[in-house]
Amino acid sequence: MSLLLGFPLLVYTESICAESAISDAGSSENAVKKPDVHSDTVSTKSSDQDKRDRRSTATKTKTAAPVMNIQEYRVRGNTLLEQTRLERIVYPFLGPNKTIKDIEQARAALEAEYRNAGYPTVLVDIPEQKVVDGVVRLRVTEGRVERLRITGSHYFLLSRIRKEVPALRRGSVPHLPDVKKEMAILNQESPDRSITPIMRPGREPGTMEVELKVKDKLPLHGSLEVNGRNTESTTRTRAVGTLRYDNLWQRFHSLSLQYQTSPEKTDEVKVVAATYVFPLQDSGIRVALYGVRSDSNTDIASAGALNVVGIGDIFGGRVIMPLQGNRNYFHSLTYGVDYKSFKEGLNLVGADTLNTPIAYYPFSLRYDLTRRSLRVITSYGIGTTFGLRGLNDQVEFNNKRIFSKANFIYLSGDIQRRFPIKAGFRGKLKVSFQYTDSPLISNEQFTAGGAESVRGYYESQALGDNALQASFELHTPYLGTKSWKSMKDFYGLWFVDAAKLWVLEALPDQARGYELFSSGLGMRLKSGHMNIAMDAGYPFKAVSTVKKGDVRVHFRLAYEF
Repeated sequence: MSLLLGFPLLVYTESICAESAISDAGSSENAVKKPDVHSDTVSTKSSDQDKRDRRSTATKTKTAAPVMNIQEYRVRGNTLLEQTRLERIVYPFLGPNKTIKDIEQARAALEAEYRNAGYPTVLVDIPEQKVVDGVVRLRVTEGRVERLRITGSHYFLLSRIRKEVPALRRGSVPHLPDVKKEMAILNQESPDRSITPIMRPGREPGTMEVELKVKDKLPLHGSLEVNGRNTESTTRTRAVGTLRYDNLWQRFHSLSLQYQTSPEKTDEVKVVAATYVFPLQDSGIRVALYGVRSDSNTDIASAGALNVVGIGDIFGGRVIMPLQGNRNYFHSLTYGVDYKSFKEGLNLVGADTLNTPIAYYPFSLRYDLTRRSLRVITSYGIGTTFGLRGLNDQVEFNNKRIFSKANFIYLSGDIQRRFPIKAGFRGKLKVSFQYTDSPLISNEQFTAGGAESVRGYYESQALGDNALQASFELHTPYLGTKSWKSMKDFYGLWFVDAAKLWVLEALPDQARGYELFSSGLGMRLKSGHMNIAMDAGYPFKAVSTVKKGDVRVHFRLAYEF
């Protein structure tokens, strides 16, 4: 028999099925020694007083808790915690002069240890017994899952949901950290589905039934949009239609299609884009494949974060790899490669002027980090894009823009911060940059101007090789009333936008750089399926046909489902 600090084996565990009955401790036999009395002691008390003393002593003996010498705790039904861990928990409750209270404290401490270990369904009780030879028995009931039910799912496969929660499989003892982790992953897989676990007693004693209550909707989304995001040489309005399905093959694969045109002159702008996104099993890695066909001089068409400038085709892919984070921050790496083929040049300020075709393969690598603290959200992103001489044709690059390189490389990044100010006002700050050491063709240059850049100017008003851009917005408190229940968001804003671009190796008739600077007012409104954005920008710097003080209104009206 093993010993620990002079005591016999502290805990003896019996890994057998736990009994269902729970009862209080029975009576214990305790050896209570009678106090020694010297033979020559003479009582001077009266007979009546002696009777009263004996009655008082008898009463105290009846009400006093039994005292016992506890040498060992035997724990029955444990399969989850290690022997040494149990010994450490009950050790303080061993020894002489112990009472029922000490046994109850040992039981409570052991049950608390299961809670701390993440097993909230485990109960510890004291079965009815007599303490013999200082041995006390404790009984562990490990609440196991008798049945797992999944209800309420209309558009998501039940077997896949069941497969993703092994911590709740039949016969298992739920480990709370594992359950929380698996439920978090389930609820992050699709914004069209939420799952809530509900636990209730099972049909058999010591078991439970778990119900996963699913609330879902058809994972089909789309939008119809009209906006004013035109370039300097095209008509005013754009019409955009998007359709996306987010659960192909019941594996959370997503397919989206987008078509864009200029309704005032349909031959002016035609852009078609398709994107297919899918996860790589349970790794958390996502892959995006896309294709864009553009027949316009606008940079509005997009596939993810990809902007399209010019007339041509783009086919590419991205691998998004999430990194280890926590509840306050998450970060990821994105790898990418594209095939770009452009047939014509551009007539944008700062762009190359040669109308020559070019086809090339740019590679990209980007790191993104988002931090949350109280009501402040800060996002950082930095990445590089580069070409390889062996894959790209240097002659095509020379023809497209003199001094440009087939093995080009540039660094780009951005910082964005959302934060509260006072009295319900909020702030939004964004800074972005691009840096390279050699001239870039127009399709890789930094574009400035427009609704998502420097307001008050046309879309892609100017292009540059190196660039620094900043924007600040002051948002008002919610402008609606409590009775406007359908109004999800409604606020006004004041903004200041600025950008500075540098053109490397500029030709004699070409500007070496551009400055854009504006300020203005705007509003945002979301109600039901409607989404409205409007900004009026006042330019302080003249660029091309845009003169100082030429107020430009940017608008977007969208119906989303």
